[in-house]
Amino acid sequence: MSLNDTLEPIELTDPQLTQQRAVLLEKRARITGAMKDAEHQTDPDELRVADEMDLSCVGYDQAFEYRLRDRDATLIKKIDKAVRRIDAGEYNYCEECENIIGAQRLVARPETDLCIQCKEKQEHTEKSYEKRRQRMTSFEA
Repeated sequence: MSLNDTLEPIELTDPQLTQQRAVLLEKRARITGAMKDAEHQTDPDELRVADEMDLSCVGYDQAFEYRLRDRDATLIKKIDKAVRRIDAGEYNYCEECENIIGAQRLVARPETDLCIQCKEKQEHTEKSYEKRRQRMTSFEA
């Protein structure tokens, strides 16, 4: 039994929801700004490098940058969804079990849509798939 099982989750009040909405929109603006800055920092002259090793490094850096942009784009989608959930009056409730998502969790992770129990269950499922995938690939080697 964890500490979370003994505490009754508390809903956010209307002023707290308004504050969460502002936090989410500020976070979205910050991420969007960083994405635009990164886009402008891309130097087309990097592709005209002296040797294959330099080209390989540039390719790795670009791939890494694309992964970061994909993560940011996914986070923006989650933020937009959370704002829509606030507007619809659904923000305090878990999408999986429809129980209250505790105020502490929402403040710590404002774009979340799962209560801590459902998130732990999801992570456990993901880990079991990862273990199964590792076993399958180890047999192939």
